[in-house]
Amino acid sequence: MLRRQTTVISPWVRLETIEAVMPGSAQTEIYHGLEQPDYVNVLCLHKSGELVLVRQYRPIIDRWTVEFPGGLRDGDESPDAAARREVEEETGLSVEELVFLCEGYADVGRLNNKLFGFFAYVDGVPRSTEIGIEALLVPSARIRSMAAQGEIALATNISLLYLAGHHPRVRALCAEHGMPDPPWISA
Repeated sequence: MLRRQTTVISPWVRLETIEAVMPGSAQTEIYHGLEQPDYVNVLCLHKSGELVLVRQYRPIIDRWTVEFPGGLRDGDESPDAAARREVEEETGLSVEELVFLCEGYADVGRLNNKLFGFFAYVDGVPRSTEIGIEALLVPSARIRSMAAQGEIALATNISLLYLAGHHPRVRALCAEHGMPDPPWISA
């Protein structure tokens, strides 16, 4: 990398212009990327056995989406604190147990932030405290068809279904609550 210039766009996003010479080349290329805080996505299993999703309008793609609760970390907030906060803000539900599933880059071609994935066992009555977000309880048996038909908006959400379905603590939690397997796997 030869040079990196950052332009502040908003409190949440900065545009990075990067000049670099790629390995095997002598020519300088210019790349653009977005810098933003890390974010979290949380696969939530309600004590009823249903999965918790949120429906919200996404201006960037100009459509309503159905996805797992999640959002950006605030300042130096830990990923697990951000996960708990986002679940409570977007769904009104209480996190009884939070299980870390993964950490990775969100999109190495255009973004420099990380994504942290979690599973949460939750309780309470769904209600959103954020404008424009609707908390939904979805039968676990329906989630695979929603993913296959593109009703779930984020590929990372589909990844969390897989990771959580095979995670030892998630499987143990399900068994402790009378579910022999994670219900989205066995449905």
